[in-house]
Amino acid sequence: MRFGLAAAAAAAGAAAYGLTRPGVRAALREDLETARRRDPAATNDLVTILSYPGLHAIWAHRGLHRLWQRPAGRVPARLLSQAVRTLTGVEIHPGAQIGRRFFIDHASGIVVGETAEVGDDVMLYQQVTLGGTSLQAVKRHPTVGDGAMIGAGAKVLGPITIGANSSVGANAVVVRDVPADSVAVGIPAAVRPARGAGAAQAGGDRAGARGPGGAGGADGAGGDSGRTAGAGGSSGTRGEGSAGEAPAGSRSQDSSRPPAGSRPPAAPAADPADPVDPAVLVEPALWI
Repeated sequence: MRFGLAAAAAAAGAAAYGLTRPGVRAALREDLETARRRDPAATNDLVTILSYPGLHAIWAHRGLHRLWQRPAGRVPARLLSQAVRTLTGVEIHPGAQIGRRFFIDHASGIVVGETAEVGDDVMLYQQVTLGGTSLQAVKRHPTVGDGAMIGAGAKVLGPITIGANSSVGANAVVVRDVPADSVAVGIPAAVRPARGAGAAQAGGDRAGARGPGGAGGADGAGGDSGRTAGAGGSSGTRGEGSAGEAPAGSRSQDSSRPPAGSRPPAAPAADPADPVDPAVLVEPALWI
């Protein structure tokens, strides 16, 4: 308890000193603007400053990361980062590299490892882990590209890359690279194209599947939408006759209809290579 209070007092003193510097004030304004843009509930800057633990953790990390750059400051930086973890529920190793406009919503249970690299405009939700898979002192944590979003409970493990503007779904476990402009969901995470890329690919597949006969997909001999043409009839399904009428006593039958008593053909199985509906992947409930 005493250690936590001392850390809080030290953080308050550092904040008061930092606000006297123009660069710190500019960064503060940028962070508050990011909070308003990312969180509709952030309507009051004073409340945001006082009550958002994600921002507190980010502000503390900036100072601790500078301290970490000095060999003599590594031990104090590591100890202070644990104090920040106790106060905010967010553990960011002081060695991690964090870009601008980084935002953590509902900050709790966040873990960012020592060799993690996070780009600009990245957003994390609660319970996200950017963890390592090696016990060696090497690059063992993820690299997250600019504009990426990682949903609640997701685990991104190892020295992999999450591409720019990609999204990781809630509770996904990502152990492979995710290309830019993609969506990764599931355990282990499967990568799907994002909204724009998926729509373009699906449209191209549908265009290529059409036959030479037009909308019907079949090359009818003068018939509309694949219907068979009669020998002199005005309709493609009528029999012989000068006016296209069927002989007396006979019944005209549409060749496109299945025989009586037959079952309709089964729907084709879904192709796992086709992109899933992007609307499902970007549903807001996916992230929180």
